[in-house]
Amino acid sequence: MKRVHLLTPGFTSPNGCAFLMPLYKFRRAIKDNGIDLHFYNDINNELTDCDILCLDSKFFKSMWGKDHDGTLATIAALAEKTKLIWFHQSDSTGTILPPVLPYVHKYLQAQLLKDKAQYKQTHYASRIVGDYYHTKYGITDDEPYMEHVVENDSDLDKMGVSWNSGLMNYGWASPYLMRLLEKAPLTPFMQFSKTVTSPDAPRPHDLTCRMGIPYSRATMRYQREQMREILKDRLPTDKLSRAKYLGEIAKSKICVSPFGLGEITLKDFECFLRGSMLLKPDMSHMDTWPNFFEKDASYLSHNWDLDDVQEKIEWALSHDKERTAIARAGQSRYIQHTISKDAPGLFAKHFSKLMSV
Repeated sequence: MKRVHLLTPGFTSPNGCAFLMPLYKFRRAIKDNGIDLHFYNDINNELTDCDILCLDSKFFKSMWGKDHDGTLATIAALAEKTKLIWFHQSDSTGTILPPVLPYVHKYLQAQLLKDKAQYKQTHYASRIVGDYYHTKYGITDDEPYMEHVVENDSDLDKMGVSWNSGLMNYGWASPYLMRLLEKAPLTPFMQFSKTVTSPDAPRPHDLTCRMGIPYSRATMRYQREQMREILKDRLPTDKLSRAKYLGEIAKSKICVSPFGLGEITLKDFECFLRGSMLLKPDMSHMDTWPNFFEKDASYLSHNWDLDDVQEKIEWALSHDKERTAIARAGQSRYIQHTISKDAPGLFAKHFSKLMSV
């Protein structure tokens, strides 16, 4: 039996909840795969008494700004005592922390650029998407952040995919469950939503695209602002109450879901559960697990410059059979990894591979 420890601050954010929930919920299946998993929320003498120590990047979030060198020294000290795997909690394929790479055996995040050589280059706003809009349209941020780059190819080899934010409850009660988990991480609160609407259900609305645009960076706002402009004559895009919002998705043929701070958004999973066809910017530049996002198979893609959005909408509305098949594929993949009888084994197998160092 391999003993694995995880240092984490707990259920402190939506990303944190989605990262931790499958580890708790599928813990028995993980043990059946030969891994004895234990959770820690502080650095103590027992922490490194293990075969592998996993580090949740959120644990170090506040430490970096206060004492960068001291934080790195802490990680280096842990690396002298056991093998380290870094789990980077990021919204996007960017915003990585290259200084950590020399001290860890693996550096894992929820979504990763397929072309890992891109991490040897700087990207405006620390994201490949922000860099695209900056380069193509001259969009600039008031305080542009340029990410650090990976210098050694050997460090690129350490980079891999953990699991994305889909493995959380995205039902009506999701926001309340997240608050409960933050205060009391109890198993009864760790349930995936079982409320599923068939893609074949009656859908009187052609499409839905409810969204906020809260981002301070212009490069992050740009895509949503342009999408709102494109759709302004077709439908309202302002936010609704949660019940009305989810109900609208369940009654819509198409759910338009632009990028947010990252490529994947929580709306994607709310869409899968409610059987609407997901329309998103092309995501073929990235890897993630589970692979919910297969271009034009489990979601319908459009270009990042948005020049084909109207065309894709009209195609989907005039091809009922194909649109429903895409919606069904997205929903099927989501169910398979959350509420199906195979879900625990699928996650445990993936986690076991990640722990092979």
